[in-house]
This record gives sequence, structure tokens and C-alpha cells, in this order.
Amino acid sequence: KMTAQVYKDFLPNTLLNQLLGHILTQPHYYGHTSIFEKDKLKPRWYICELDDDLFLSRCILGFIIDKIKSKLSLGKIYANIQYAGQDGSFHTDNTTPHSRTAILMLSKTLPKGSGTFQIHTEGYENKIETHDFEQNKLLFFKSNILHKGNPPLESGFPRVTLAVKMDLYTEKTGLMDRINNITNRGYS
Repeated sequence: KMTAQVYKDFLPNTLLNQLLGHILTQPHYYGHTSIFEKDKLKPRWYICELDDDLFLSRCILGFIIDKIKSKLSLGKIYANIQYAGQDGSFHTDNTTPHSRTAILMLSKTLPKGSGTFQIHTEGYENKIETHDFEQNKLLFFKSNILHKGNPPLESGFPRVTLAVKMDLYTEKTGLMDRINNITNRGYS
């Protein structure tokens, strides 16, 4: 059993290309890293924050819910833009057992072994699952499992991924909490 659930051809191609174009024309900020303290000597990469883009956030969350068939609320959404040499390190996104992460590979498919995604295999201390970078592939996994996105090995166009941080919710989760999570607004 795979630690990361894999969904190929996740978005319709037209939407995928529009999403990639949208991200590449938004402001990018240099200096993103997996773990700030641990990675302070490593080259950083670019991030494109998308939390304020409510329409986009809700659309992507809707596509994920439809595919995963789970009740999910949105915590954070952003794009990572990595060029060759911009290496991160193994990290977790959240320590709570009900948190989930989705990574959508947006840029063109890279040669085998380039720009891979690695995740520790659940239940094994030293086993790592490696996923090649394939455009329009979504990986869905528990946020408390160590993982890392590797940069492309080739110079040129960056490796672009959409990172979506979510929480599973149950019937006991209040409606206002779910709405707040979807809209990233603090009304309660």
C-alpha cells in the first residue's frame, strides 16, 4: 500500500494550463524553505501565496473533495516554484493526525528521477517512497509524514507544484468552523 494516494490526470487540461499560467503571472517571493532553521544555508526557492484567491481556493478544494471522497476543509494553498539546485529537506506540514496535504504537479513532466517527490513510507522507519514528477498528477497524504519535493536536475523551466493543506472533518465539526476554513476568514 502506498503512503501517498496518486491521482493522474487530476484536472481537465485546459484548467491545468490556465492554473499554471495564472500562478506564473502572480507575484512570487524568494526565500521559501522546508524548515527555516534547518535549511538556512541551503538555496531557497519561490512561493506564490494563493490564500486570498477565494474562487481558486474553493475550486481546487472542490476538485480534491470530488476525487478523494472525503470531507476536507482548506487550511492553506500556495505554489512552490523550484529551479535546479533549490533543494529542500524532509519535513512535515502538520503534526495533527487529521491534517492532509495534496501536491499537484503543474509544470511539464520532467525526465525520470528529476524533480521527484519523496515521502517516508508509513509504518517503516527507513523506507522512502519516490514519485516521478508528472504533469497533472496529484499526491494526497497525511500531513504528519516526512516528505520533500526535489528540484529539477536540469536548468531552465522551474518545477511548479500547488500545495494544498487541509483538515479532515466529521459531522461533529461545526458549520462555521468549516466555512471559516474554506474562506480563511476568522469569523466565529
